Formats: sequence, structure tokens, C-alpha cells
Amino acid sequence: MTGKPLPGEEAMRELAGVVGDEAATALARQFGGTSVYVPRAIGDHHPLCVMLGRQAADRLAAWTGGQSIAIPKRPERRARVIALRRQRALTIQQIARETDYSERHVYRLLRDHEDARQPDLFDDE
Repeated sequence: MTGKPLPGEEAMRELAGVVGDEAATALARQFGGTSVYVPRAIGDHHPLCVMLGRQAADRLAAWTGGQSIAIPKRPERRARVIALRRQRALTIQQIARETDYSERHVYRLLRDHEDARQPDLFDDE
């Protein structure tokens, strides 16, 4: 994708930078679109530790322990909407059914994608 990344993609990159790609993807699959409380110390039997592994859980706790964080939805799901639209083989309604988004949300994702591709007036590019 060219242009500026969408906010969810930026959040996903930041999360992956802290806990790693696999752990960030696991968090997005399980909790995407919701907030999760991260304890300051995550015990071995805590669901976050079980899901992410000890090292990733410790990095997450060090980064944001004691707070709730918003977990982004899986960006690959949004990317699939863009890819299906580029192929022009499916209607918006079919894309919505294929990706389990509402038609309205598919339109919003496509609009946001187009807006992100537009260069900012003040960019130095």
C-alpha cells in the first residue's frame, strides 16, 4: 500500500514492535477491536501469558502494564477487502459477506484506503 498507513496499521506495527509479530497477531485475532487490561506483572497462568508466551507477556507488561490498551483489529482482514475490490470480481455486498464486514464498513474501509493514498498537502514527498 502506498501513502500513509491507516491508524489500525500504525497501532498494529507499534504493538508488534513491542511483543513481536506472532504475539501481536494472536492478540488481534483474540481481542481485536476491544480494550484489554494489562497487569503490571503477568503471572504464568494469566491468559495473556498463556497466549503470548512468557517473553512477549513480560514485554507487554513493561510497555503498558497497569493500563488498558486498545487492540487493533487484524489489518490482514482490511487488506483482504482492498485486494478483493482491486480484483473487481466481487460486488461490495459480496465483499462484505466474504470478509464478515457490513457493506457500510466495506465502503468506509475503501474510502479510508483511498484517503490514505492521497498525499498530504504538507508532505515533503
